[in-house]
Amino acid sequence: MGCNQLLKIISQKNDWERVLNLFKNLDVYYSYEYGKLFERVEKDELLGAYFERRNDRLFYPFILRSINIFEGLYYDIVTPYGYGGPYVEGDKNIVGEFYKEFEQYCSEKRIITETIRFHPLLKNHDYCKSVINLQYIRQTTAVDLEDSLINIRDKYTSMNKRNIKKAIKNNIRCFVAEKTLENINIFKELYEETMDRNKALDYYYFDQEFFINQLENTKISESYLLFAEYDSEIIAGVIVLIGKNFAHYHLGASRTEFLKLRPNNLLFDFMIEFSKQKGCSLLHLGGGYQENDGLFQFKTSFTNGNNYDYYIGKRIYNPKVYEELNRLIEEKYEVNPNYFPKYRGILKKK
Repeated sequence: MGCNQLLKIISQKNDWERVLNLFKNLDVYYSYEYGKLFERVEKDELLGAYFERRNDRLFYPFILRSINIFEGLYYDIVTPYGYGGPYVEGDKNIVGEFYKEFEQYCSEKRIITETIRFHPLLKNHDYCKSVINLQYIRQTTAVDLEDSLINIRDKYTSMNKRNIKKAIKNNIRCFVAEKTLENINIFKELYEETMDRNKALDYYYFDQEFFINQLENTKISESYLLFAEYDSEIIAGVIVLIGKNFAHYHLGASRTEFLKLRPNNLLFDFMIEFSKQKGCSLLHLGGGYQENDGLFQFKTSFTNGNNYDYYIGKRIYNPKVYEELNRLIEEKYEVNPNYFPKYRGILKKK
């Protein structure tokens, strides 16, 4: 454990869980196990920054990534897949003090850039705007589970209601599946078909071990696998994460040939009822691939316009080295000029 008077950088599970015990409302993305999942995906090191001042506390999980151009010489940091960033309980102004110390840590560790995927429901971008450059990405949407189930369903769009009735008429059945290896493999197969259909990047494909670990419960979350079945065949599934306050639609999958039966409409309705029974105040459905695209419109057909703003944060700690890294990459590759950090936005060889 690295530390000075106020800042501690932690990596071990026992230290991580001691920190979790100090907070009342950390969401599912702040668990050690969740971060370790995406440590494997990023192939680098999960760390957590803990900062305290009197009764004010901040926790910030991140992944330390080696920059391959100079292996072991320079690094950058990114939040694990999903949502995260510095989370404060107490006076939000401690973010400024935290970053004074965190800058020193980044300088000592030769960290060049920082990328944060802020948490739309926690709105932690709002108290970090003075210390990091914010970029608005798109809206996400969530179901208000504090409303009655009757009212929630009454506020579905008329098209959504018709599609749910169609799924019921087609005798689709939704249920909570056991987290067996057989069911995990069924979901994995459906998920890969869905990613193929959506022409997803390699980053969004995961191995069997990932799904096994994703479905394990953590100190601050429970994971569930929900299925939709038609004529004794599983045709759609979702993984939902249940935290202290929020539920999250995490991953979804469906069989292409059965989409016309509208299994996803019924499955989302089932997920909403399930999450409400678990005592959550919100079910976060996330956003689309682009602002207000078809996926987002599908999700908002359940949420009655209860939308949230999703931001990322971008910070350059060493501009000179950053520009040199970009130059070296651009000599050999075409890069996406809008990607941050630019040296990771490789499109193809020149």
